[in-house]
Amino acid sequence: MPEQLGRDPDVLTTAELAAKLGLSAQTVRRMANAGQIPALKTGKDFRYSWEAVREVLRQPHHEPGMPTDDQPDEQPKKGAGDRAQRRARTGAQTTDEPTDQE
Repeated sequence: MPEQLGRDPDVLTTAELAAKLGLSAQTVRRMANAGQIPALKTGKDFRYSWEAVREVLRQPHHEPGMPTDDQPDEQPKKGAGDRAQRRARTGAQTTDEPTDQE
């Protein structure tokens, strides 16, 4: 693709960024909408700084529910979904009643 006159080569369209990352354009748009990658909204589409996106993607991945460096003392919230996942992993029974196995 020939470079347009006066265009900053660091600034990419969604299609260009998707091609560089090996992702679909839809995935790149979803990441931008979710705030996972830095983007500038231009009408209906986005523009991306290749350097800024690379910096964000180089950062260590944060596991959902785990405290971040910004909030080291904050405990992750646990709810019914967490309990269900724990029961599924351990094979625990879903009722609170003890069973008699004699």
